[in-house]
Amino acid sequence: DPGHPEVCSVFDYHKIFSVSELPEIDSGCRGATLGCVDCKKKLAENVNQLLDPFRERRAQLEREPKRVREIINQGNLRAQTVAESTMAEVRRAMHLPE
Repeated sequence: DPGHPEVCSVFDYHKIFSVSELPEIDSGCRGATLGCVDCKKKLAENVNQLLDPFRERRAQLEREPKRVREIINQGNLRAQTVAESTMAEVRRAMHLPE
């Protein structure tokens, strides 16, 4: 059966994750040469291709728990500095003692 990509939520995702293949997917859907299962498999491949670097980085960081803790601690210090500055500004604006 010919498909209707203009009303297909999977096709909407292809607009984000399969931009270079969009014309081929559109015509395959409309011409019934690309079935829904294959269309979804293609989308999954493209999403996974996008996510693979993040998964690799996560796996790398899982092997370095001390490094992760250092990164978190550094972030906490930076956030604390910004928060202290913001709170000082709030206290001044509200005429509260610092």
